[in-house]
Amino acid sequence: MKKLFLYSFLFTSGFSLQAQPSFLISAPAASEYTKIDKSGRTVLPNGRFITPRGQQITTAPHPYGLAISPDGQTVVTANSGISPFSISIIRSILAANPQVRQVPEGAKNDKGILEACFMGLAITPDNKTVYVAGGETNKIFAFDLTTGKRTGTINCAVKNGGTDYSHGYIGDMVLSRDGRTLYAVDQIGFRMLVIDVAGRKILHNVPTGRYPFGITLSPDEQTAYVANVGVFEYKPFTDLDRKNLKETAHDYPASKYGSKEMKEGVPEKGIPALGDPNAPEAFSVWRITLGSRPQVRAKIKTGFLVGQLIEDFPAIGGSSPNSVVATDQYVFVSNGNNDCISVIDIKKDTVVRNIPLSSDPRLGKWRGVIPFGVALSPDGKRLYVAEAGINAVGVIDVPTMQVIGHIPTGWFPSKLKVSLDGKKLIVANAKGFGSGPNGGKNFQIGPEGSYIGGLMKGTVSVIDIPADAQLAAETRQVVDNNFRFSPVPTGRHTNPIPLYPRHKESPIKHIVFIAKENRTYDEIFGQVSGGQGDPALARYGRDASFTSRDKARSVSKVTVMPNHLALAQRFAMSDNFYCDADVSADGHRWMVNTYPNEWVETGTAAAYGGRRNMRDSSNAPGNLAFYGSAGSIYPEDYNEAGSMWEHLERHGKAFFNFGFGVEMAGAYSDSTMKYIGEKYTINYPLPAPLYDRSSRIFPTYNMAVPDQFRTDMFIKEFNERWTGPGKTLPSLITLMLPNDHGTRERPKAGFPFTESYMSDNDLALGRAIEFLSQTPYWKNMVIVVLEDDPQGGVDHIDAHRSPLLVISPYVKKNYVGHGHYSFGSVFKTFWHILGMPYQNQYDAGATDLADLFTDQPDFNPYHAVPVDARVFDPQKALDPFDEKFDWKAFAESEELDRTETMQKRRQEDDEQAKKKRKKKQ
Repeated sequence: MKKLFLYSFLFTSGFSLQAQPSFLISAPAASEYTKIDKSGRTVLPNGRFITPRGQQITTAPHPYGLAISPDGQTVVTANSGISPFSISIIRSILAANPQVRQVPEGAKNDKGILEACFMGLAITPDNKTVYVAGGETNKIFAFDLTTGKRTGTINCAVKNGGTDYSHGYIGDMVLSRDGRTLYAVDQIGFRMLVIDVAGRKILHNVPTGRYPFGITLSPDEQTAYVANVGVFEYKPFTDLDRKNLKETAHDYPASKYGSKEMKEGVPEKGIPALGDPNAPEAFSVWRITLGSRPQVRAKIKTGFLVGQLIEDFPAIGGSSPNSVVATDQYVFVSNGNNDCISVIDIKKDTVVRNIPLSSDPRLGKWRGVIPFGVALSPDGKRLYVAEAGINAVGVIDVPTMQVIGHIPTGWFPSKLKVSLDGKKLIVANAKGFGSGPNGGKNFQIGPEGSYIGGLMKGTVSVIDIPADAQLAAETRQVVDNNFRFSPVPTGRHTNPIPLYPRHKESPIKHIVFIAKENRTYDEIFGQVSGGQGDPALARYGRDASFTSRDKARSVSKVTVMPNHLALAQRFAMSDNFYCDADVSADGHRWMVNTYPNEWVETGTAAAYGGRRNMRDSSNAPGNLAFYGSAGSIYPEDYNEAGSMWEHLERHGKAFFNFGFGVEMAGAYSDSTMKYIGEKYTINYPLPAPLYDRSSRIFPTYNMAVPDQFRTDMFIKEFNERWTGPGKTLPSLITLMLPNDHGTRERPKAGFPFTESYMSDNDLALGRAIEFLSQTPYWKNMVIVVLEDDPQGGVDHIDAHRSPLLVISPYVKKNYVGHGHYSFGSVFKTFWHILGMPYQNQYDAGATDLADLFTDQPDFNPYHAVPVDARVFDPQKALDPFDEKFDWKAFAESEELDRTETMQKRRQEDDEQAKKKRKKKQ
């Protein structure tokens, strides 16, 4: 084992290796398709398995909050899903048949019952009432556990002297044992509330660090510990004129992460200072003494500092401390980015140990466990950790501070509790068993519809805690569910994709990574022979007929995306590729090899589609930290190893970016920004390597801009930078073509149907491939095309299944691969080609794309196929293609992925599907 660990250490550290490794790692699913098997083994979209232990109880989507009643008989979950907010009340939790009540009932939210909720729950000593944190409502709601009826509200909007708490985002909570005092954190108000329950009165607003996320009390209830998951207090540019944003907003993100400008600001340019990411307010746990005058007594940094040397590189992201629990000796803190538990000595107010949580030594220092909720056994001898990234509960022996095993759970365990007798674990699994299919002849539309956010039901597992002697077998199951370790094969020497980094030199020297928006496999490729598709769902395939939403226009027997079909026939594709993401907010993280931590996952579910959007009206110091669906990564969700941008820079690989990761929250855009896409109003720093390697003329997401124009800008700048003597194309080019997202019909602008956006995207992709295949770099190039997420469509295998095209002289012709692939597969292939180490457990544990490649290259160029002018007329969209071009039609364009819009569209499509089914019957 020592030898294996040494190899893994060297591999992750990026040492130049020529020797053959002792093993290879891949996804356990191999060629299995995603499927839900609640009585056996479920195959997840990322190619991993889940075999949850114990009894599984279904809740509404995304149960990120969990509370157990003092008598141990009732459990409540707070479900802050992309579908409406709810709580699930589970009575007789330890019985054979627990009773579940959802409040509000059904798939739709009822006004006046529960406007919002976010993680925080607390049950009164008499087991009759549950308090629910109201998130963005800045309220706390009380519900009767027997009837499910709301019995009261605590308004947390107050003005305290010179501090205005009119806006807040109430999250985690804890109730004193006597039930008289409620302690809650306000994420955007940077405060801990002390509330008199009987009088429903706020007694104190105690300052905390940035974005307080978790809270616990000491056993004697004399001290509160608050975990702060945030980095910065973001601020708008000081030179903005709100009445004239077009002229005063900034043309580009103002600072790069870690720079002097980020830390100190540039006052003369209107750029406010953000400070040091290692400030006491960031990534820390604060100790607050309670009583008549609560006071902050200590600010304790946990995990690893930003910039601290981890192996052979400085940490990019901070620790992300999120959940806390205390004994009379220690406070235990889960560090979501560092995959460890920090142990704080309560007498010294210092971290005395970091307990690593890796499930197998062969994984070395790759991160991806994502520790979230923590719970202690009644005797204080065991600490249990929800390991969201590996779908397990980690078991720590408190006296020795050692991990003694892992227990399989459902998908993405978030919070957990221990029964009063210490014999059972109660675990909330935020993603349950996954979504399953959301279309096809065997799919029956329920009240939640077919939208992916409504299908991602959560679960609660009630698990018998295994004896210590059983933990070794349980741990082996966790490892087998997540990773497949195998001997190094003797074959595959001629495949252009090396078996592992630095195995051999690949003939491929240049990678072009093209990302698109929101489509599933079936709706584009459902008719492709050789693939597991449903032709009935191929609405953007061949022989499509459709009508505009206003019924004024219609076409029949048209091929909507002919280049996609032609590229699939000429090159290689997969019918078993899945987006790890549900929606764009997490999709844009995955797309740059940043796995979303607990901050992103909870924030995405609760904030997506415009929720938490108070930027223009709120003075709360943290009101700018909820990013919604913006297509960037932010300091709060930087992984310890950073994104692919830092990874490439760290290993000396040149890259350049067209549109990835520069679409920031709170940006301003209008119909005239064809060369920019948007302007910036808030000082969010950009990842440092990306700042100087991104196009300044390529338009990021803005549905006013046809993808034809993006392709023109791409070709123009490509030729300027890399065509001609002495010029060399970088190792990696990233290109965003987002118009297959779709928006409202704009017939006057050349988009008479929603399908017109698909044709625009299709032609732009075909033109980009045609151009690239005629450059001198083509003979050493691979182009990978995928979607950031699948939420815009339906699929009969799984709602996460999505198109993957691989285009190169070195790929098989007219080939449909069946290997189970995810975002990690794409990055693993990149690293094999470029001779770079893996970055995290998601790329290390994926299956690469080698099956799609051949050692018999075909260097012939690709020629783009014209689209049907009835659907999309590129000349009309672009002509006269100068500053006089009429972009006015953009005024009705929609925001990126507003949940309300996506759900409305899905409901309309569901109704049409029901009508068609009735006619057939």
